Amino acid sequence: MNGYTFLPLAIMLALSAVLAKAPVRLHPSWSARLLATTGALTGVAALGTGFFVAVNYAATLAPSAAAHVPEWALFGDDRPVPDPVGIPAAVLSAAGLAAAGRAAARRSAALRAARACAGEPLDTDVPIAVAVPGRGGGVLVSRGLLRDLTAGELHVVFQHESSHLRHRHHRYLAAGALAEAVLPPLRPLAARLRLATERWADEDAAEAIGDRAAVARTIAKVALAQPRDPGPVSAFAESGVVERVEALLGTPPAKNTVTGPLLFMGNGVVTGSLTAATLQLDQLLVSFLLSLLAFR
Repeated sequence: MNGYTFLPLAIMLALSAVLAKAPVRLHPSWSARLLATTGALTGVAALGTGFFVAVNYAATLAPSAAAHVPEWALFGDDRPVPDPVGIPAAVLSAAGLAAAGRAAARRSAALRAARACAGEPLDTDVPIAVAVPGRGGGVLVSRGLLRDLTAGELHVVFQHESSHLRHRHHRYLAAGALAEAVLPPLRPLAARLRLATERWADEDAAEAIGDRAAVARTIAKVALAQPRDPGPVSAFAESGVVERVEALLGTPPAKNTVTGPLLFMGNGVVTGSLTAATLQLDQLLVSFLLSLLAFR
């Protein structure tokens, strides 16, 4: 083991930090894809690095058992892993897996509860609207929302939530939630991802309605009617309300039909390669590149 073992993860963390802070001048749909891919692969890289360091630390403690470990799970050199590195790697890997499991269980339980309520409006005066994915799902709303909003405003809400369902935004949010569970420093990136999916749905609703100001007014109206602690289900006006309203009152974002796919593919190649390196797949990558050169 040497310092290069942690280099791919360090680069992934730096990239995640930059994307979490720096504004991405892309349509929200491409911003969400970039953030979700980066967050998910950074989480996988962290778990992969910890796992391989822990396995090699175990091989350091019990060299005779290393003969039964697959070659791909061992470092390319025989240098032992010191205790100050191996013990934290094992502990943090276990903690990360446990946190990811708890986060997945919470999301699964919340989804089951939402599906159980999806058949009729929620009996509450709080204006609630949330997209419930999967079989038996749909757009879950409250009686307060149906009572307080006009027909036009309800149309905005349903267009917004339908966008979440159509584009399967729950998968993006799950990637962000699991990433921040594994690596708490990724919370700013997960928050920006949540905002990007809301902005994506806002833009879809504005395009369907044909009135960006009406979408902005509806978001502001629902947000102002929320209690101080709205809970986890009032998703329509939950994330970045001020920024969303300001964006809707401004110029529509470009579709990025060329730059969006190119940046997304470039980001995927970079993050995928770095993650593969942390998973000890560097030899596979080298073989693949050599085969491409031979083909040319």
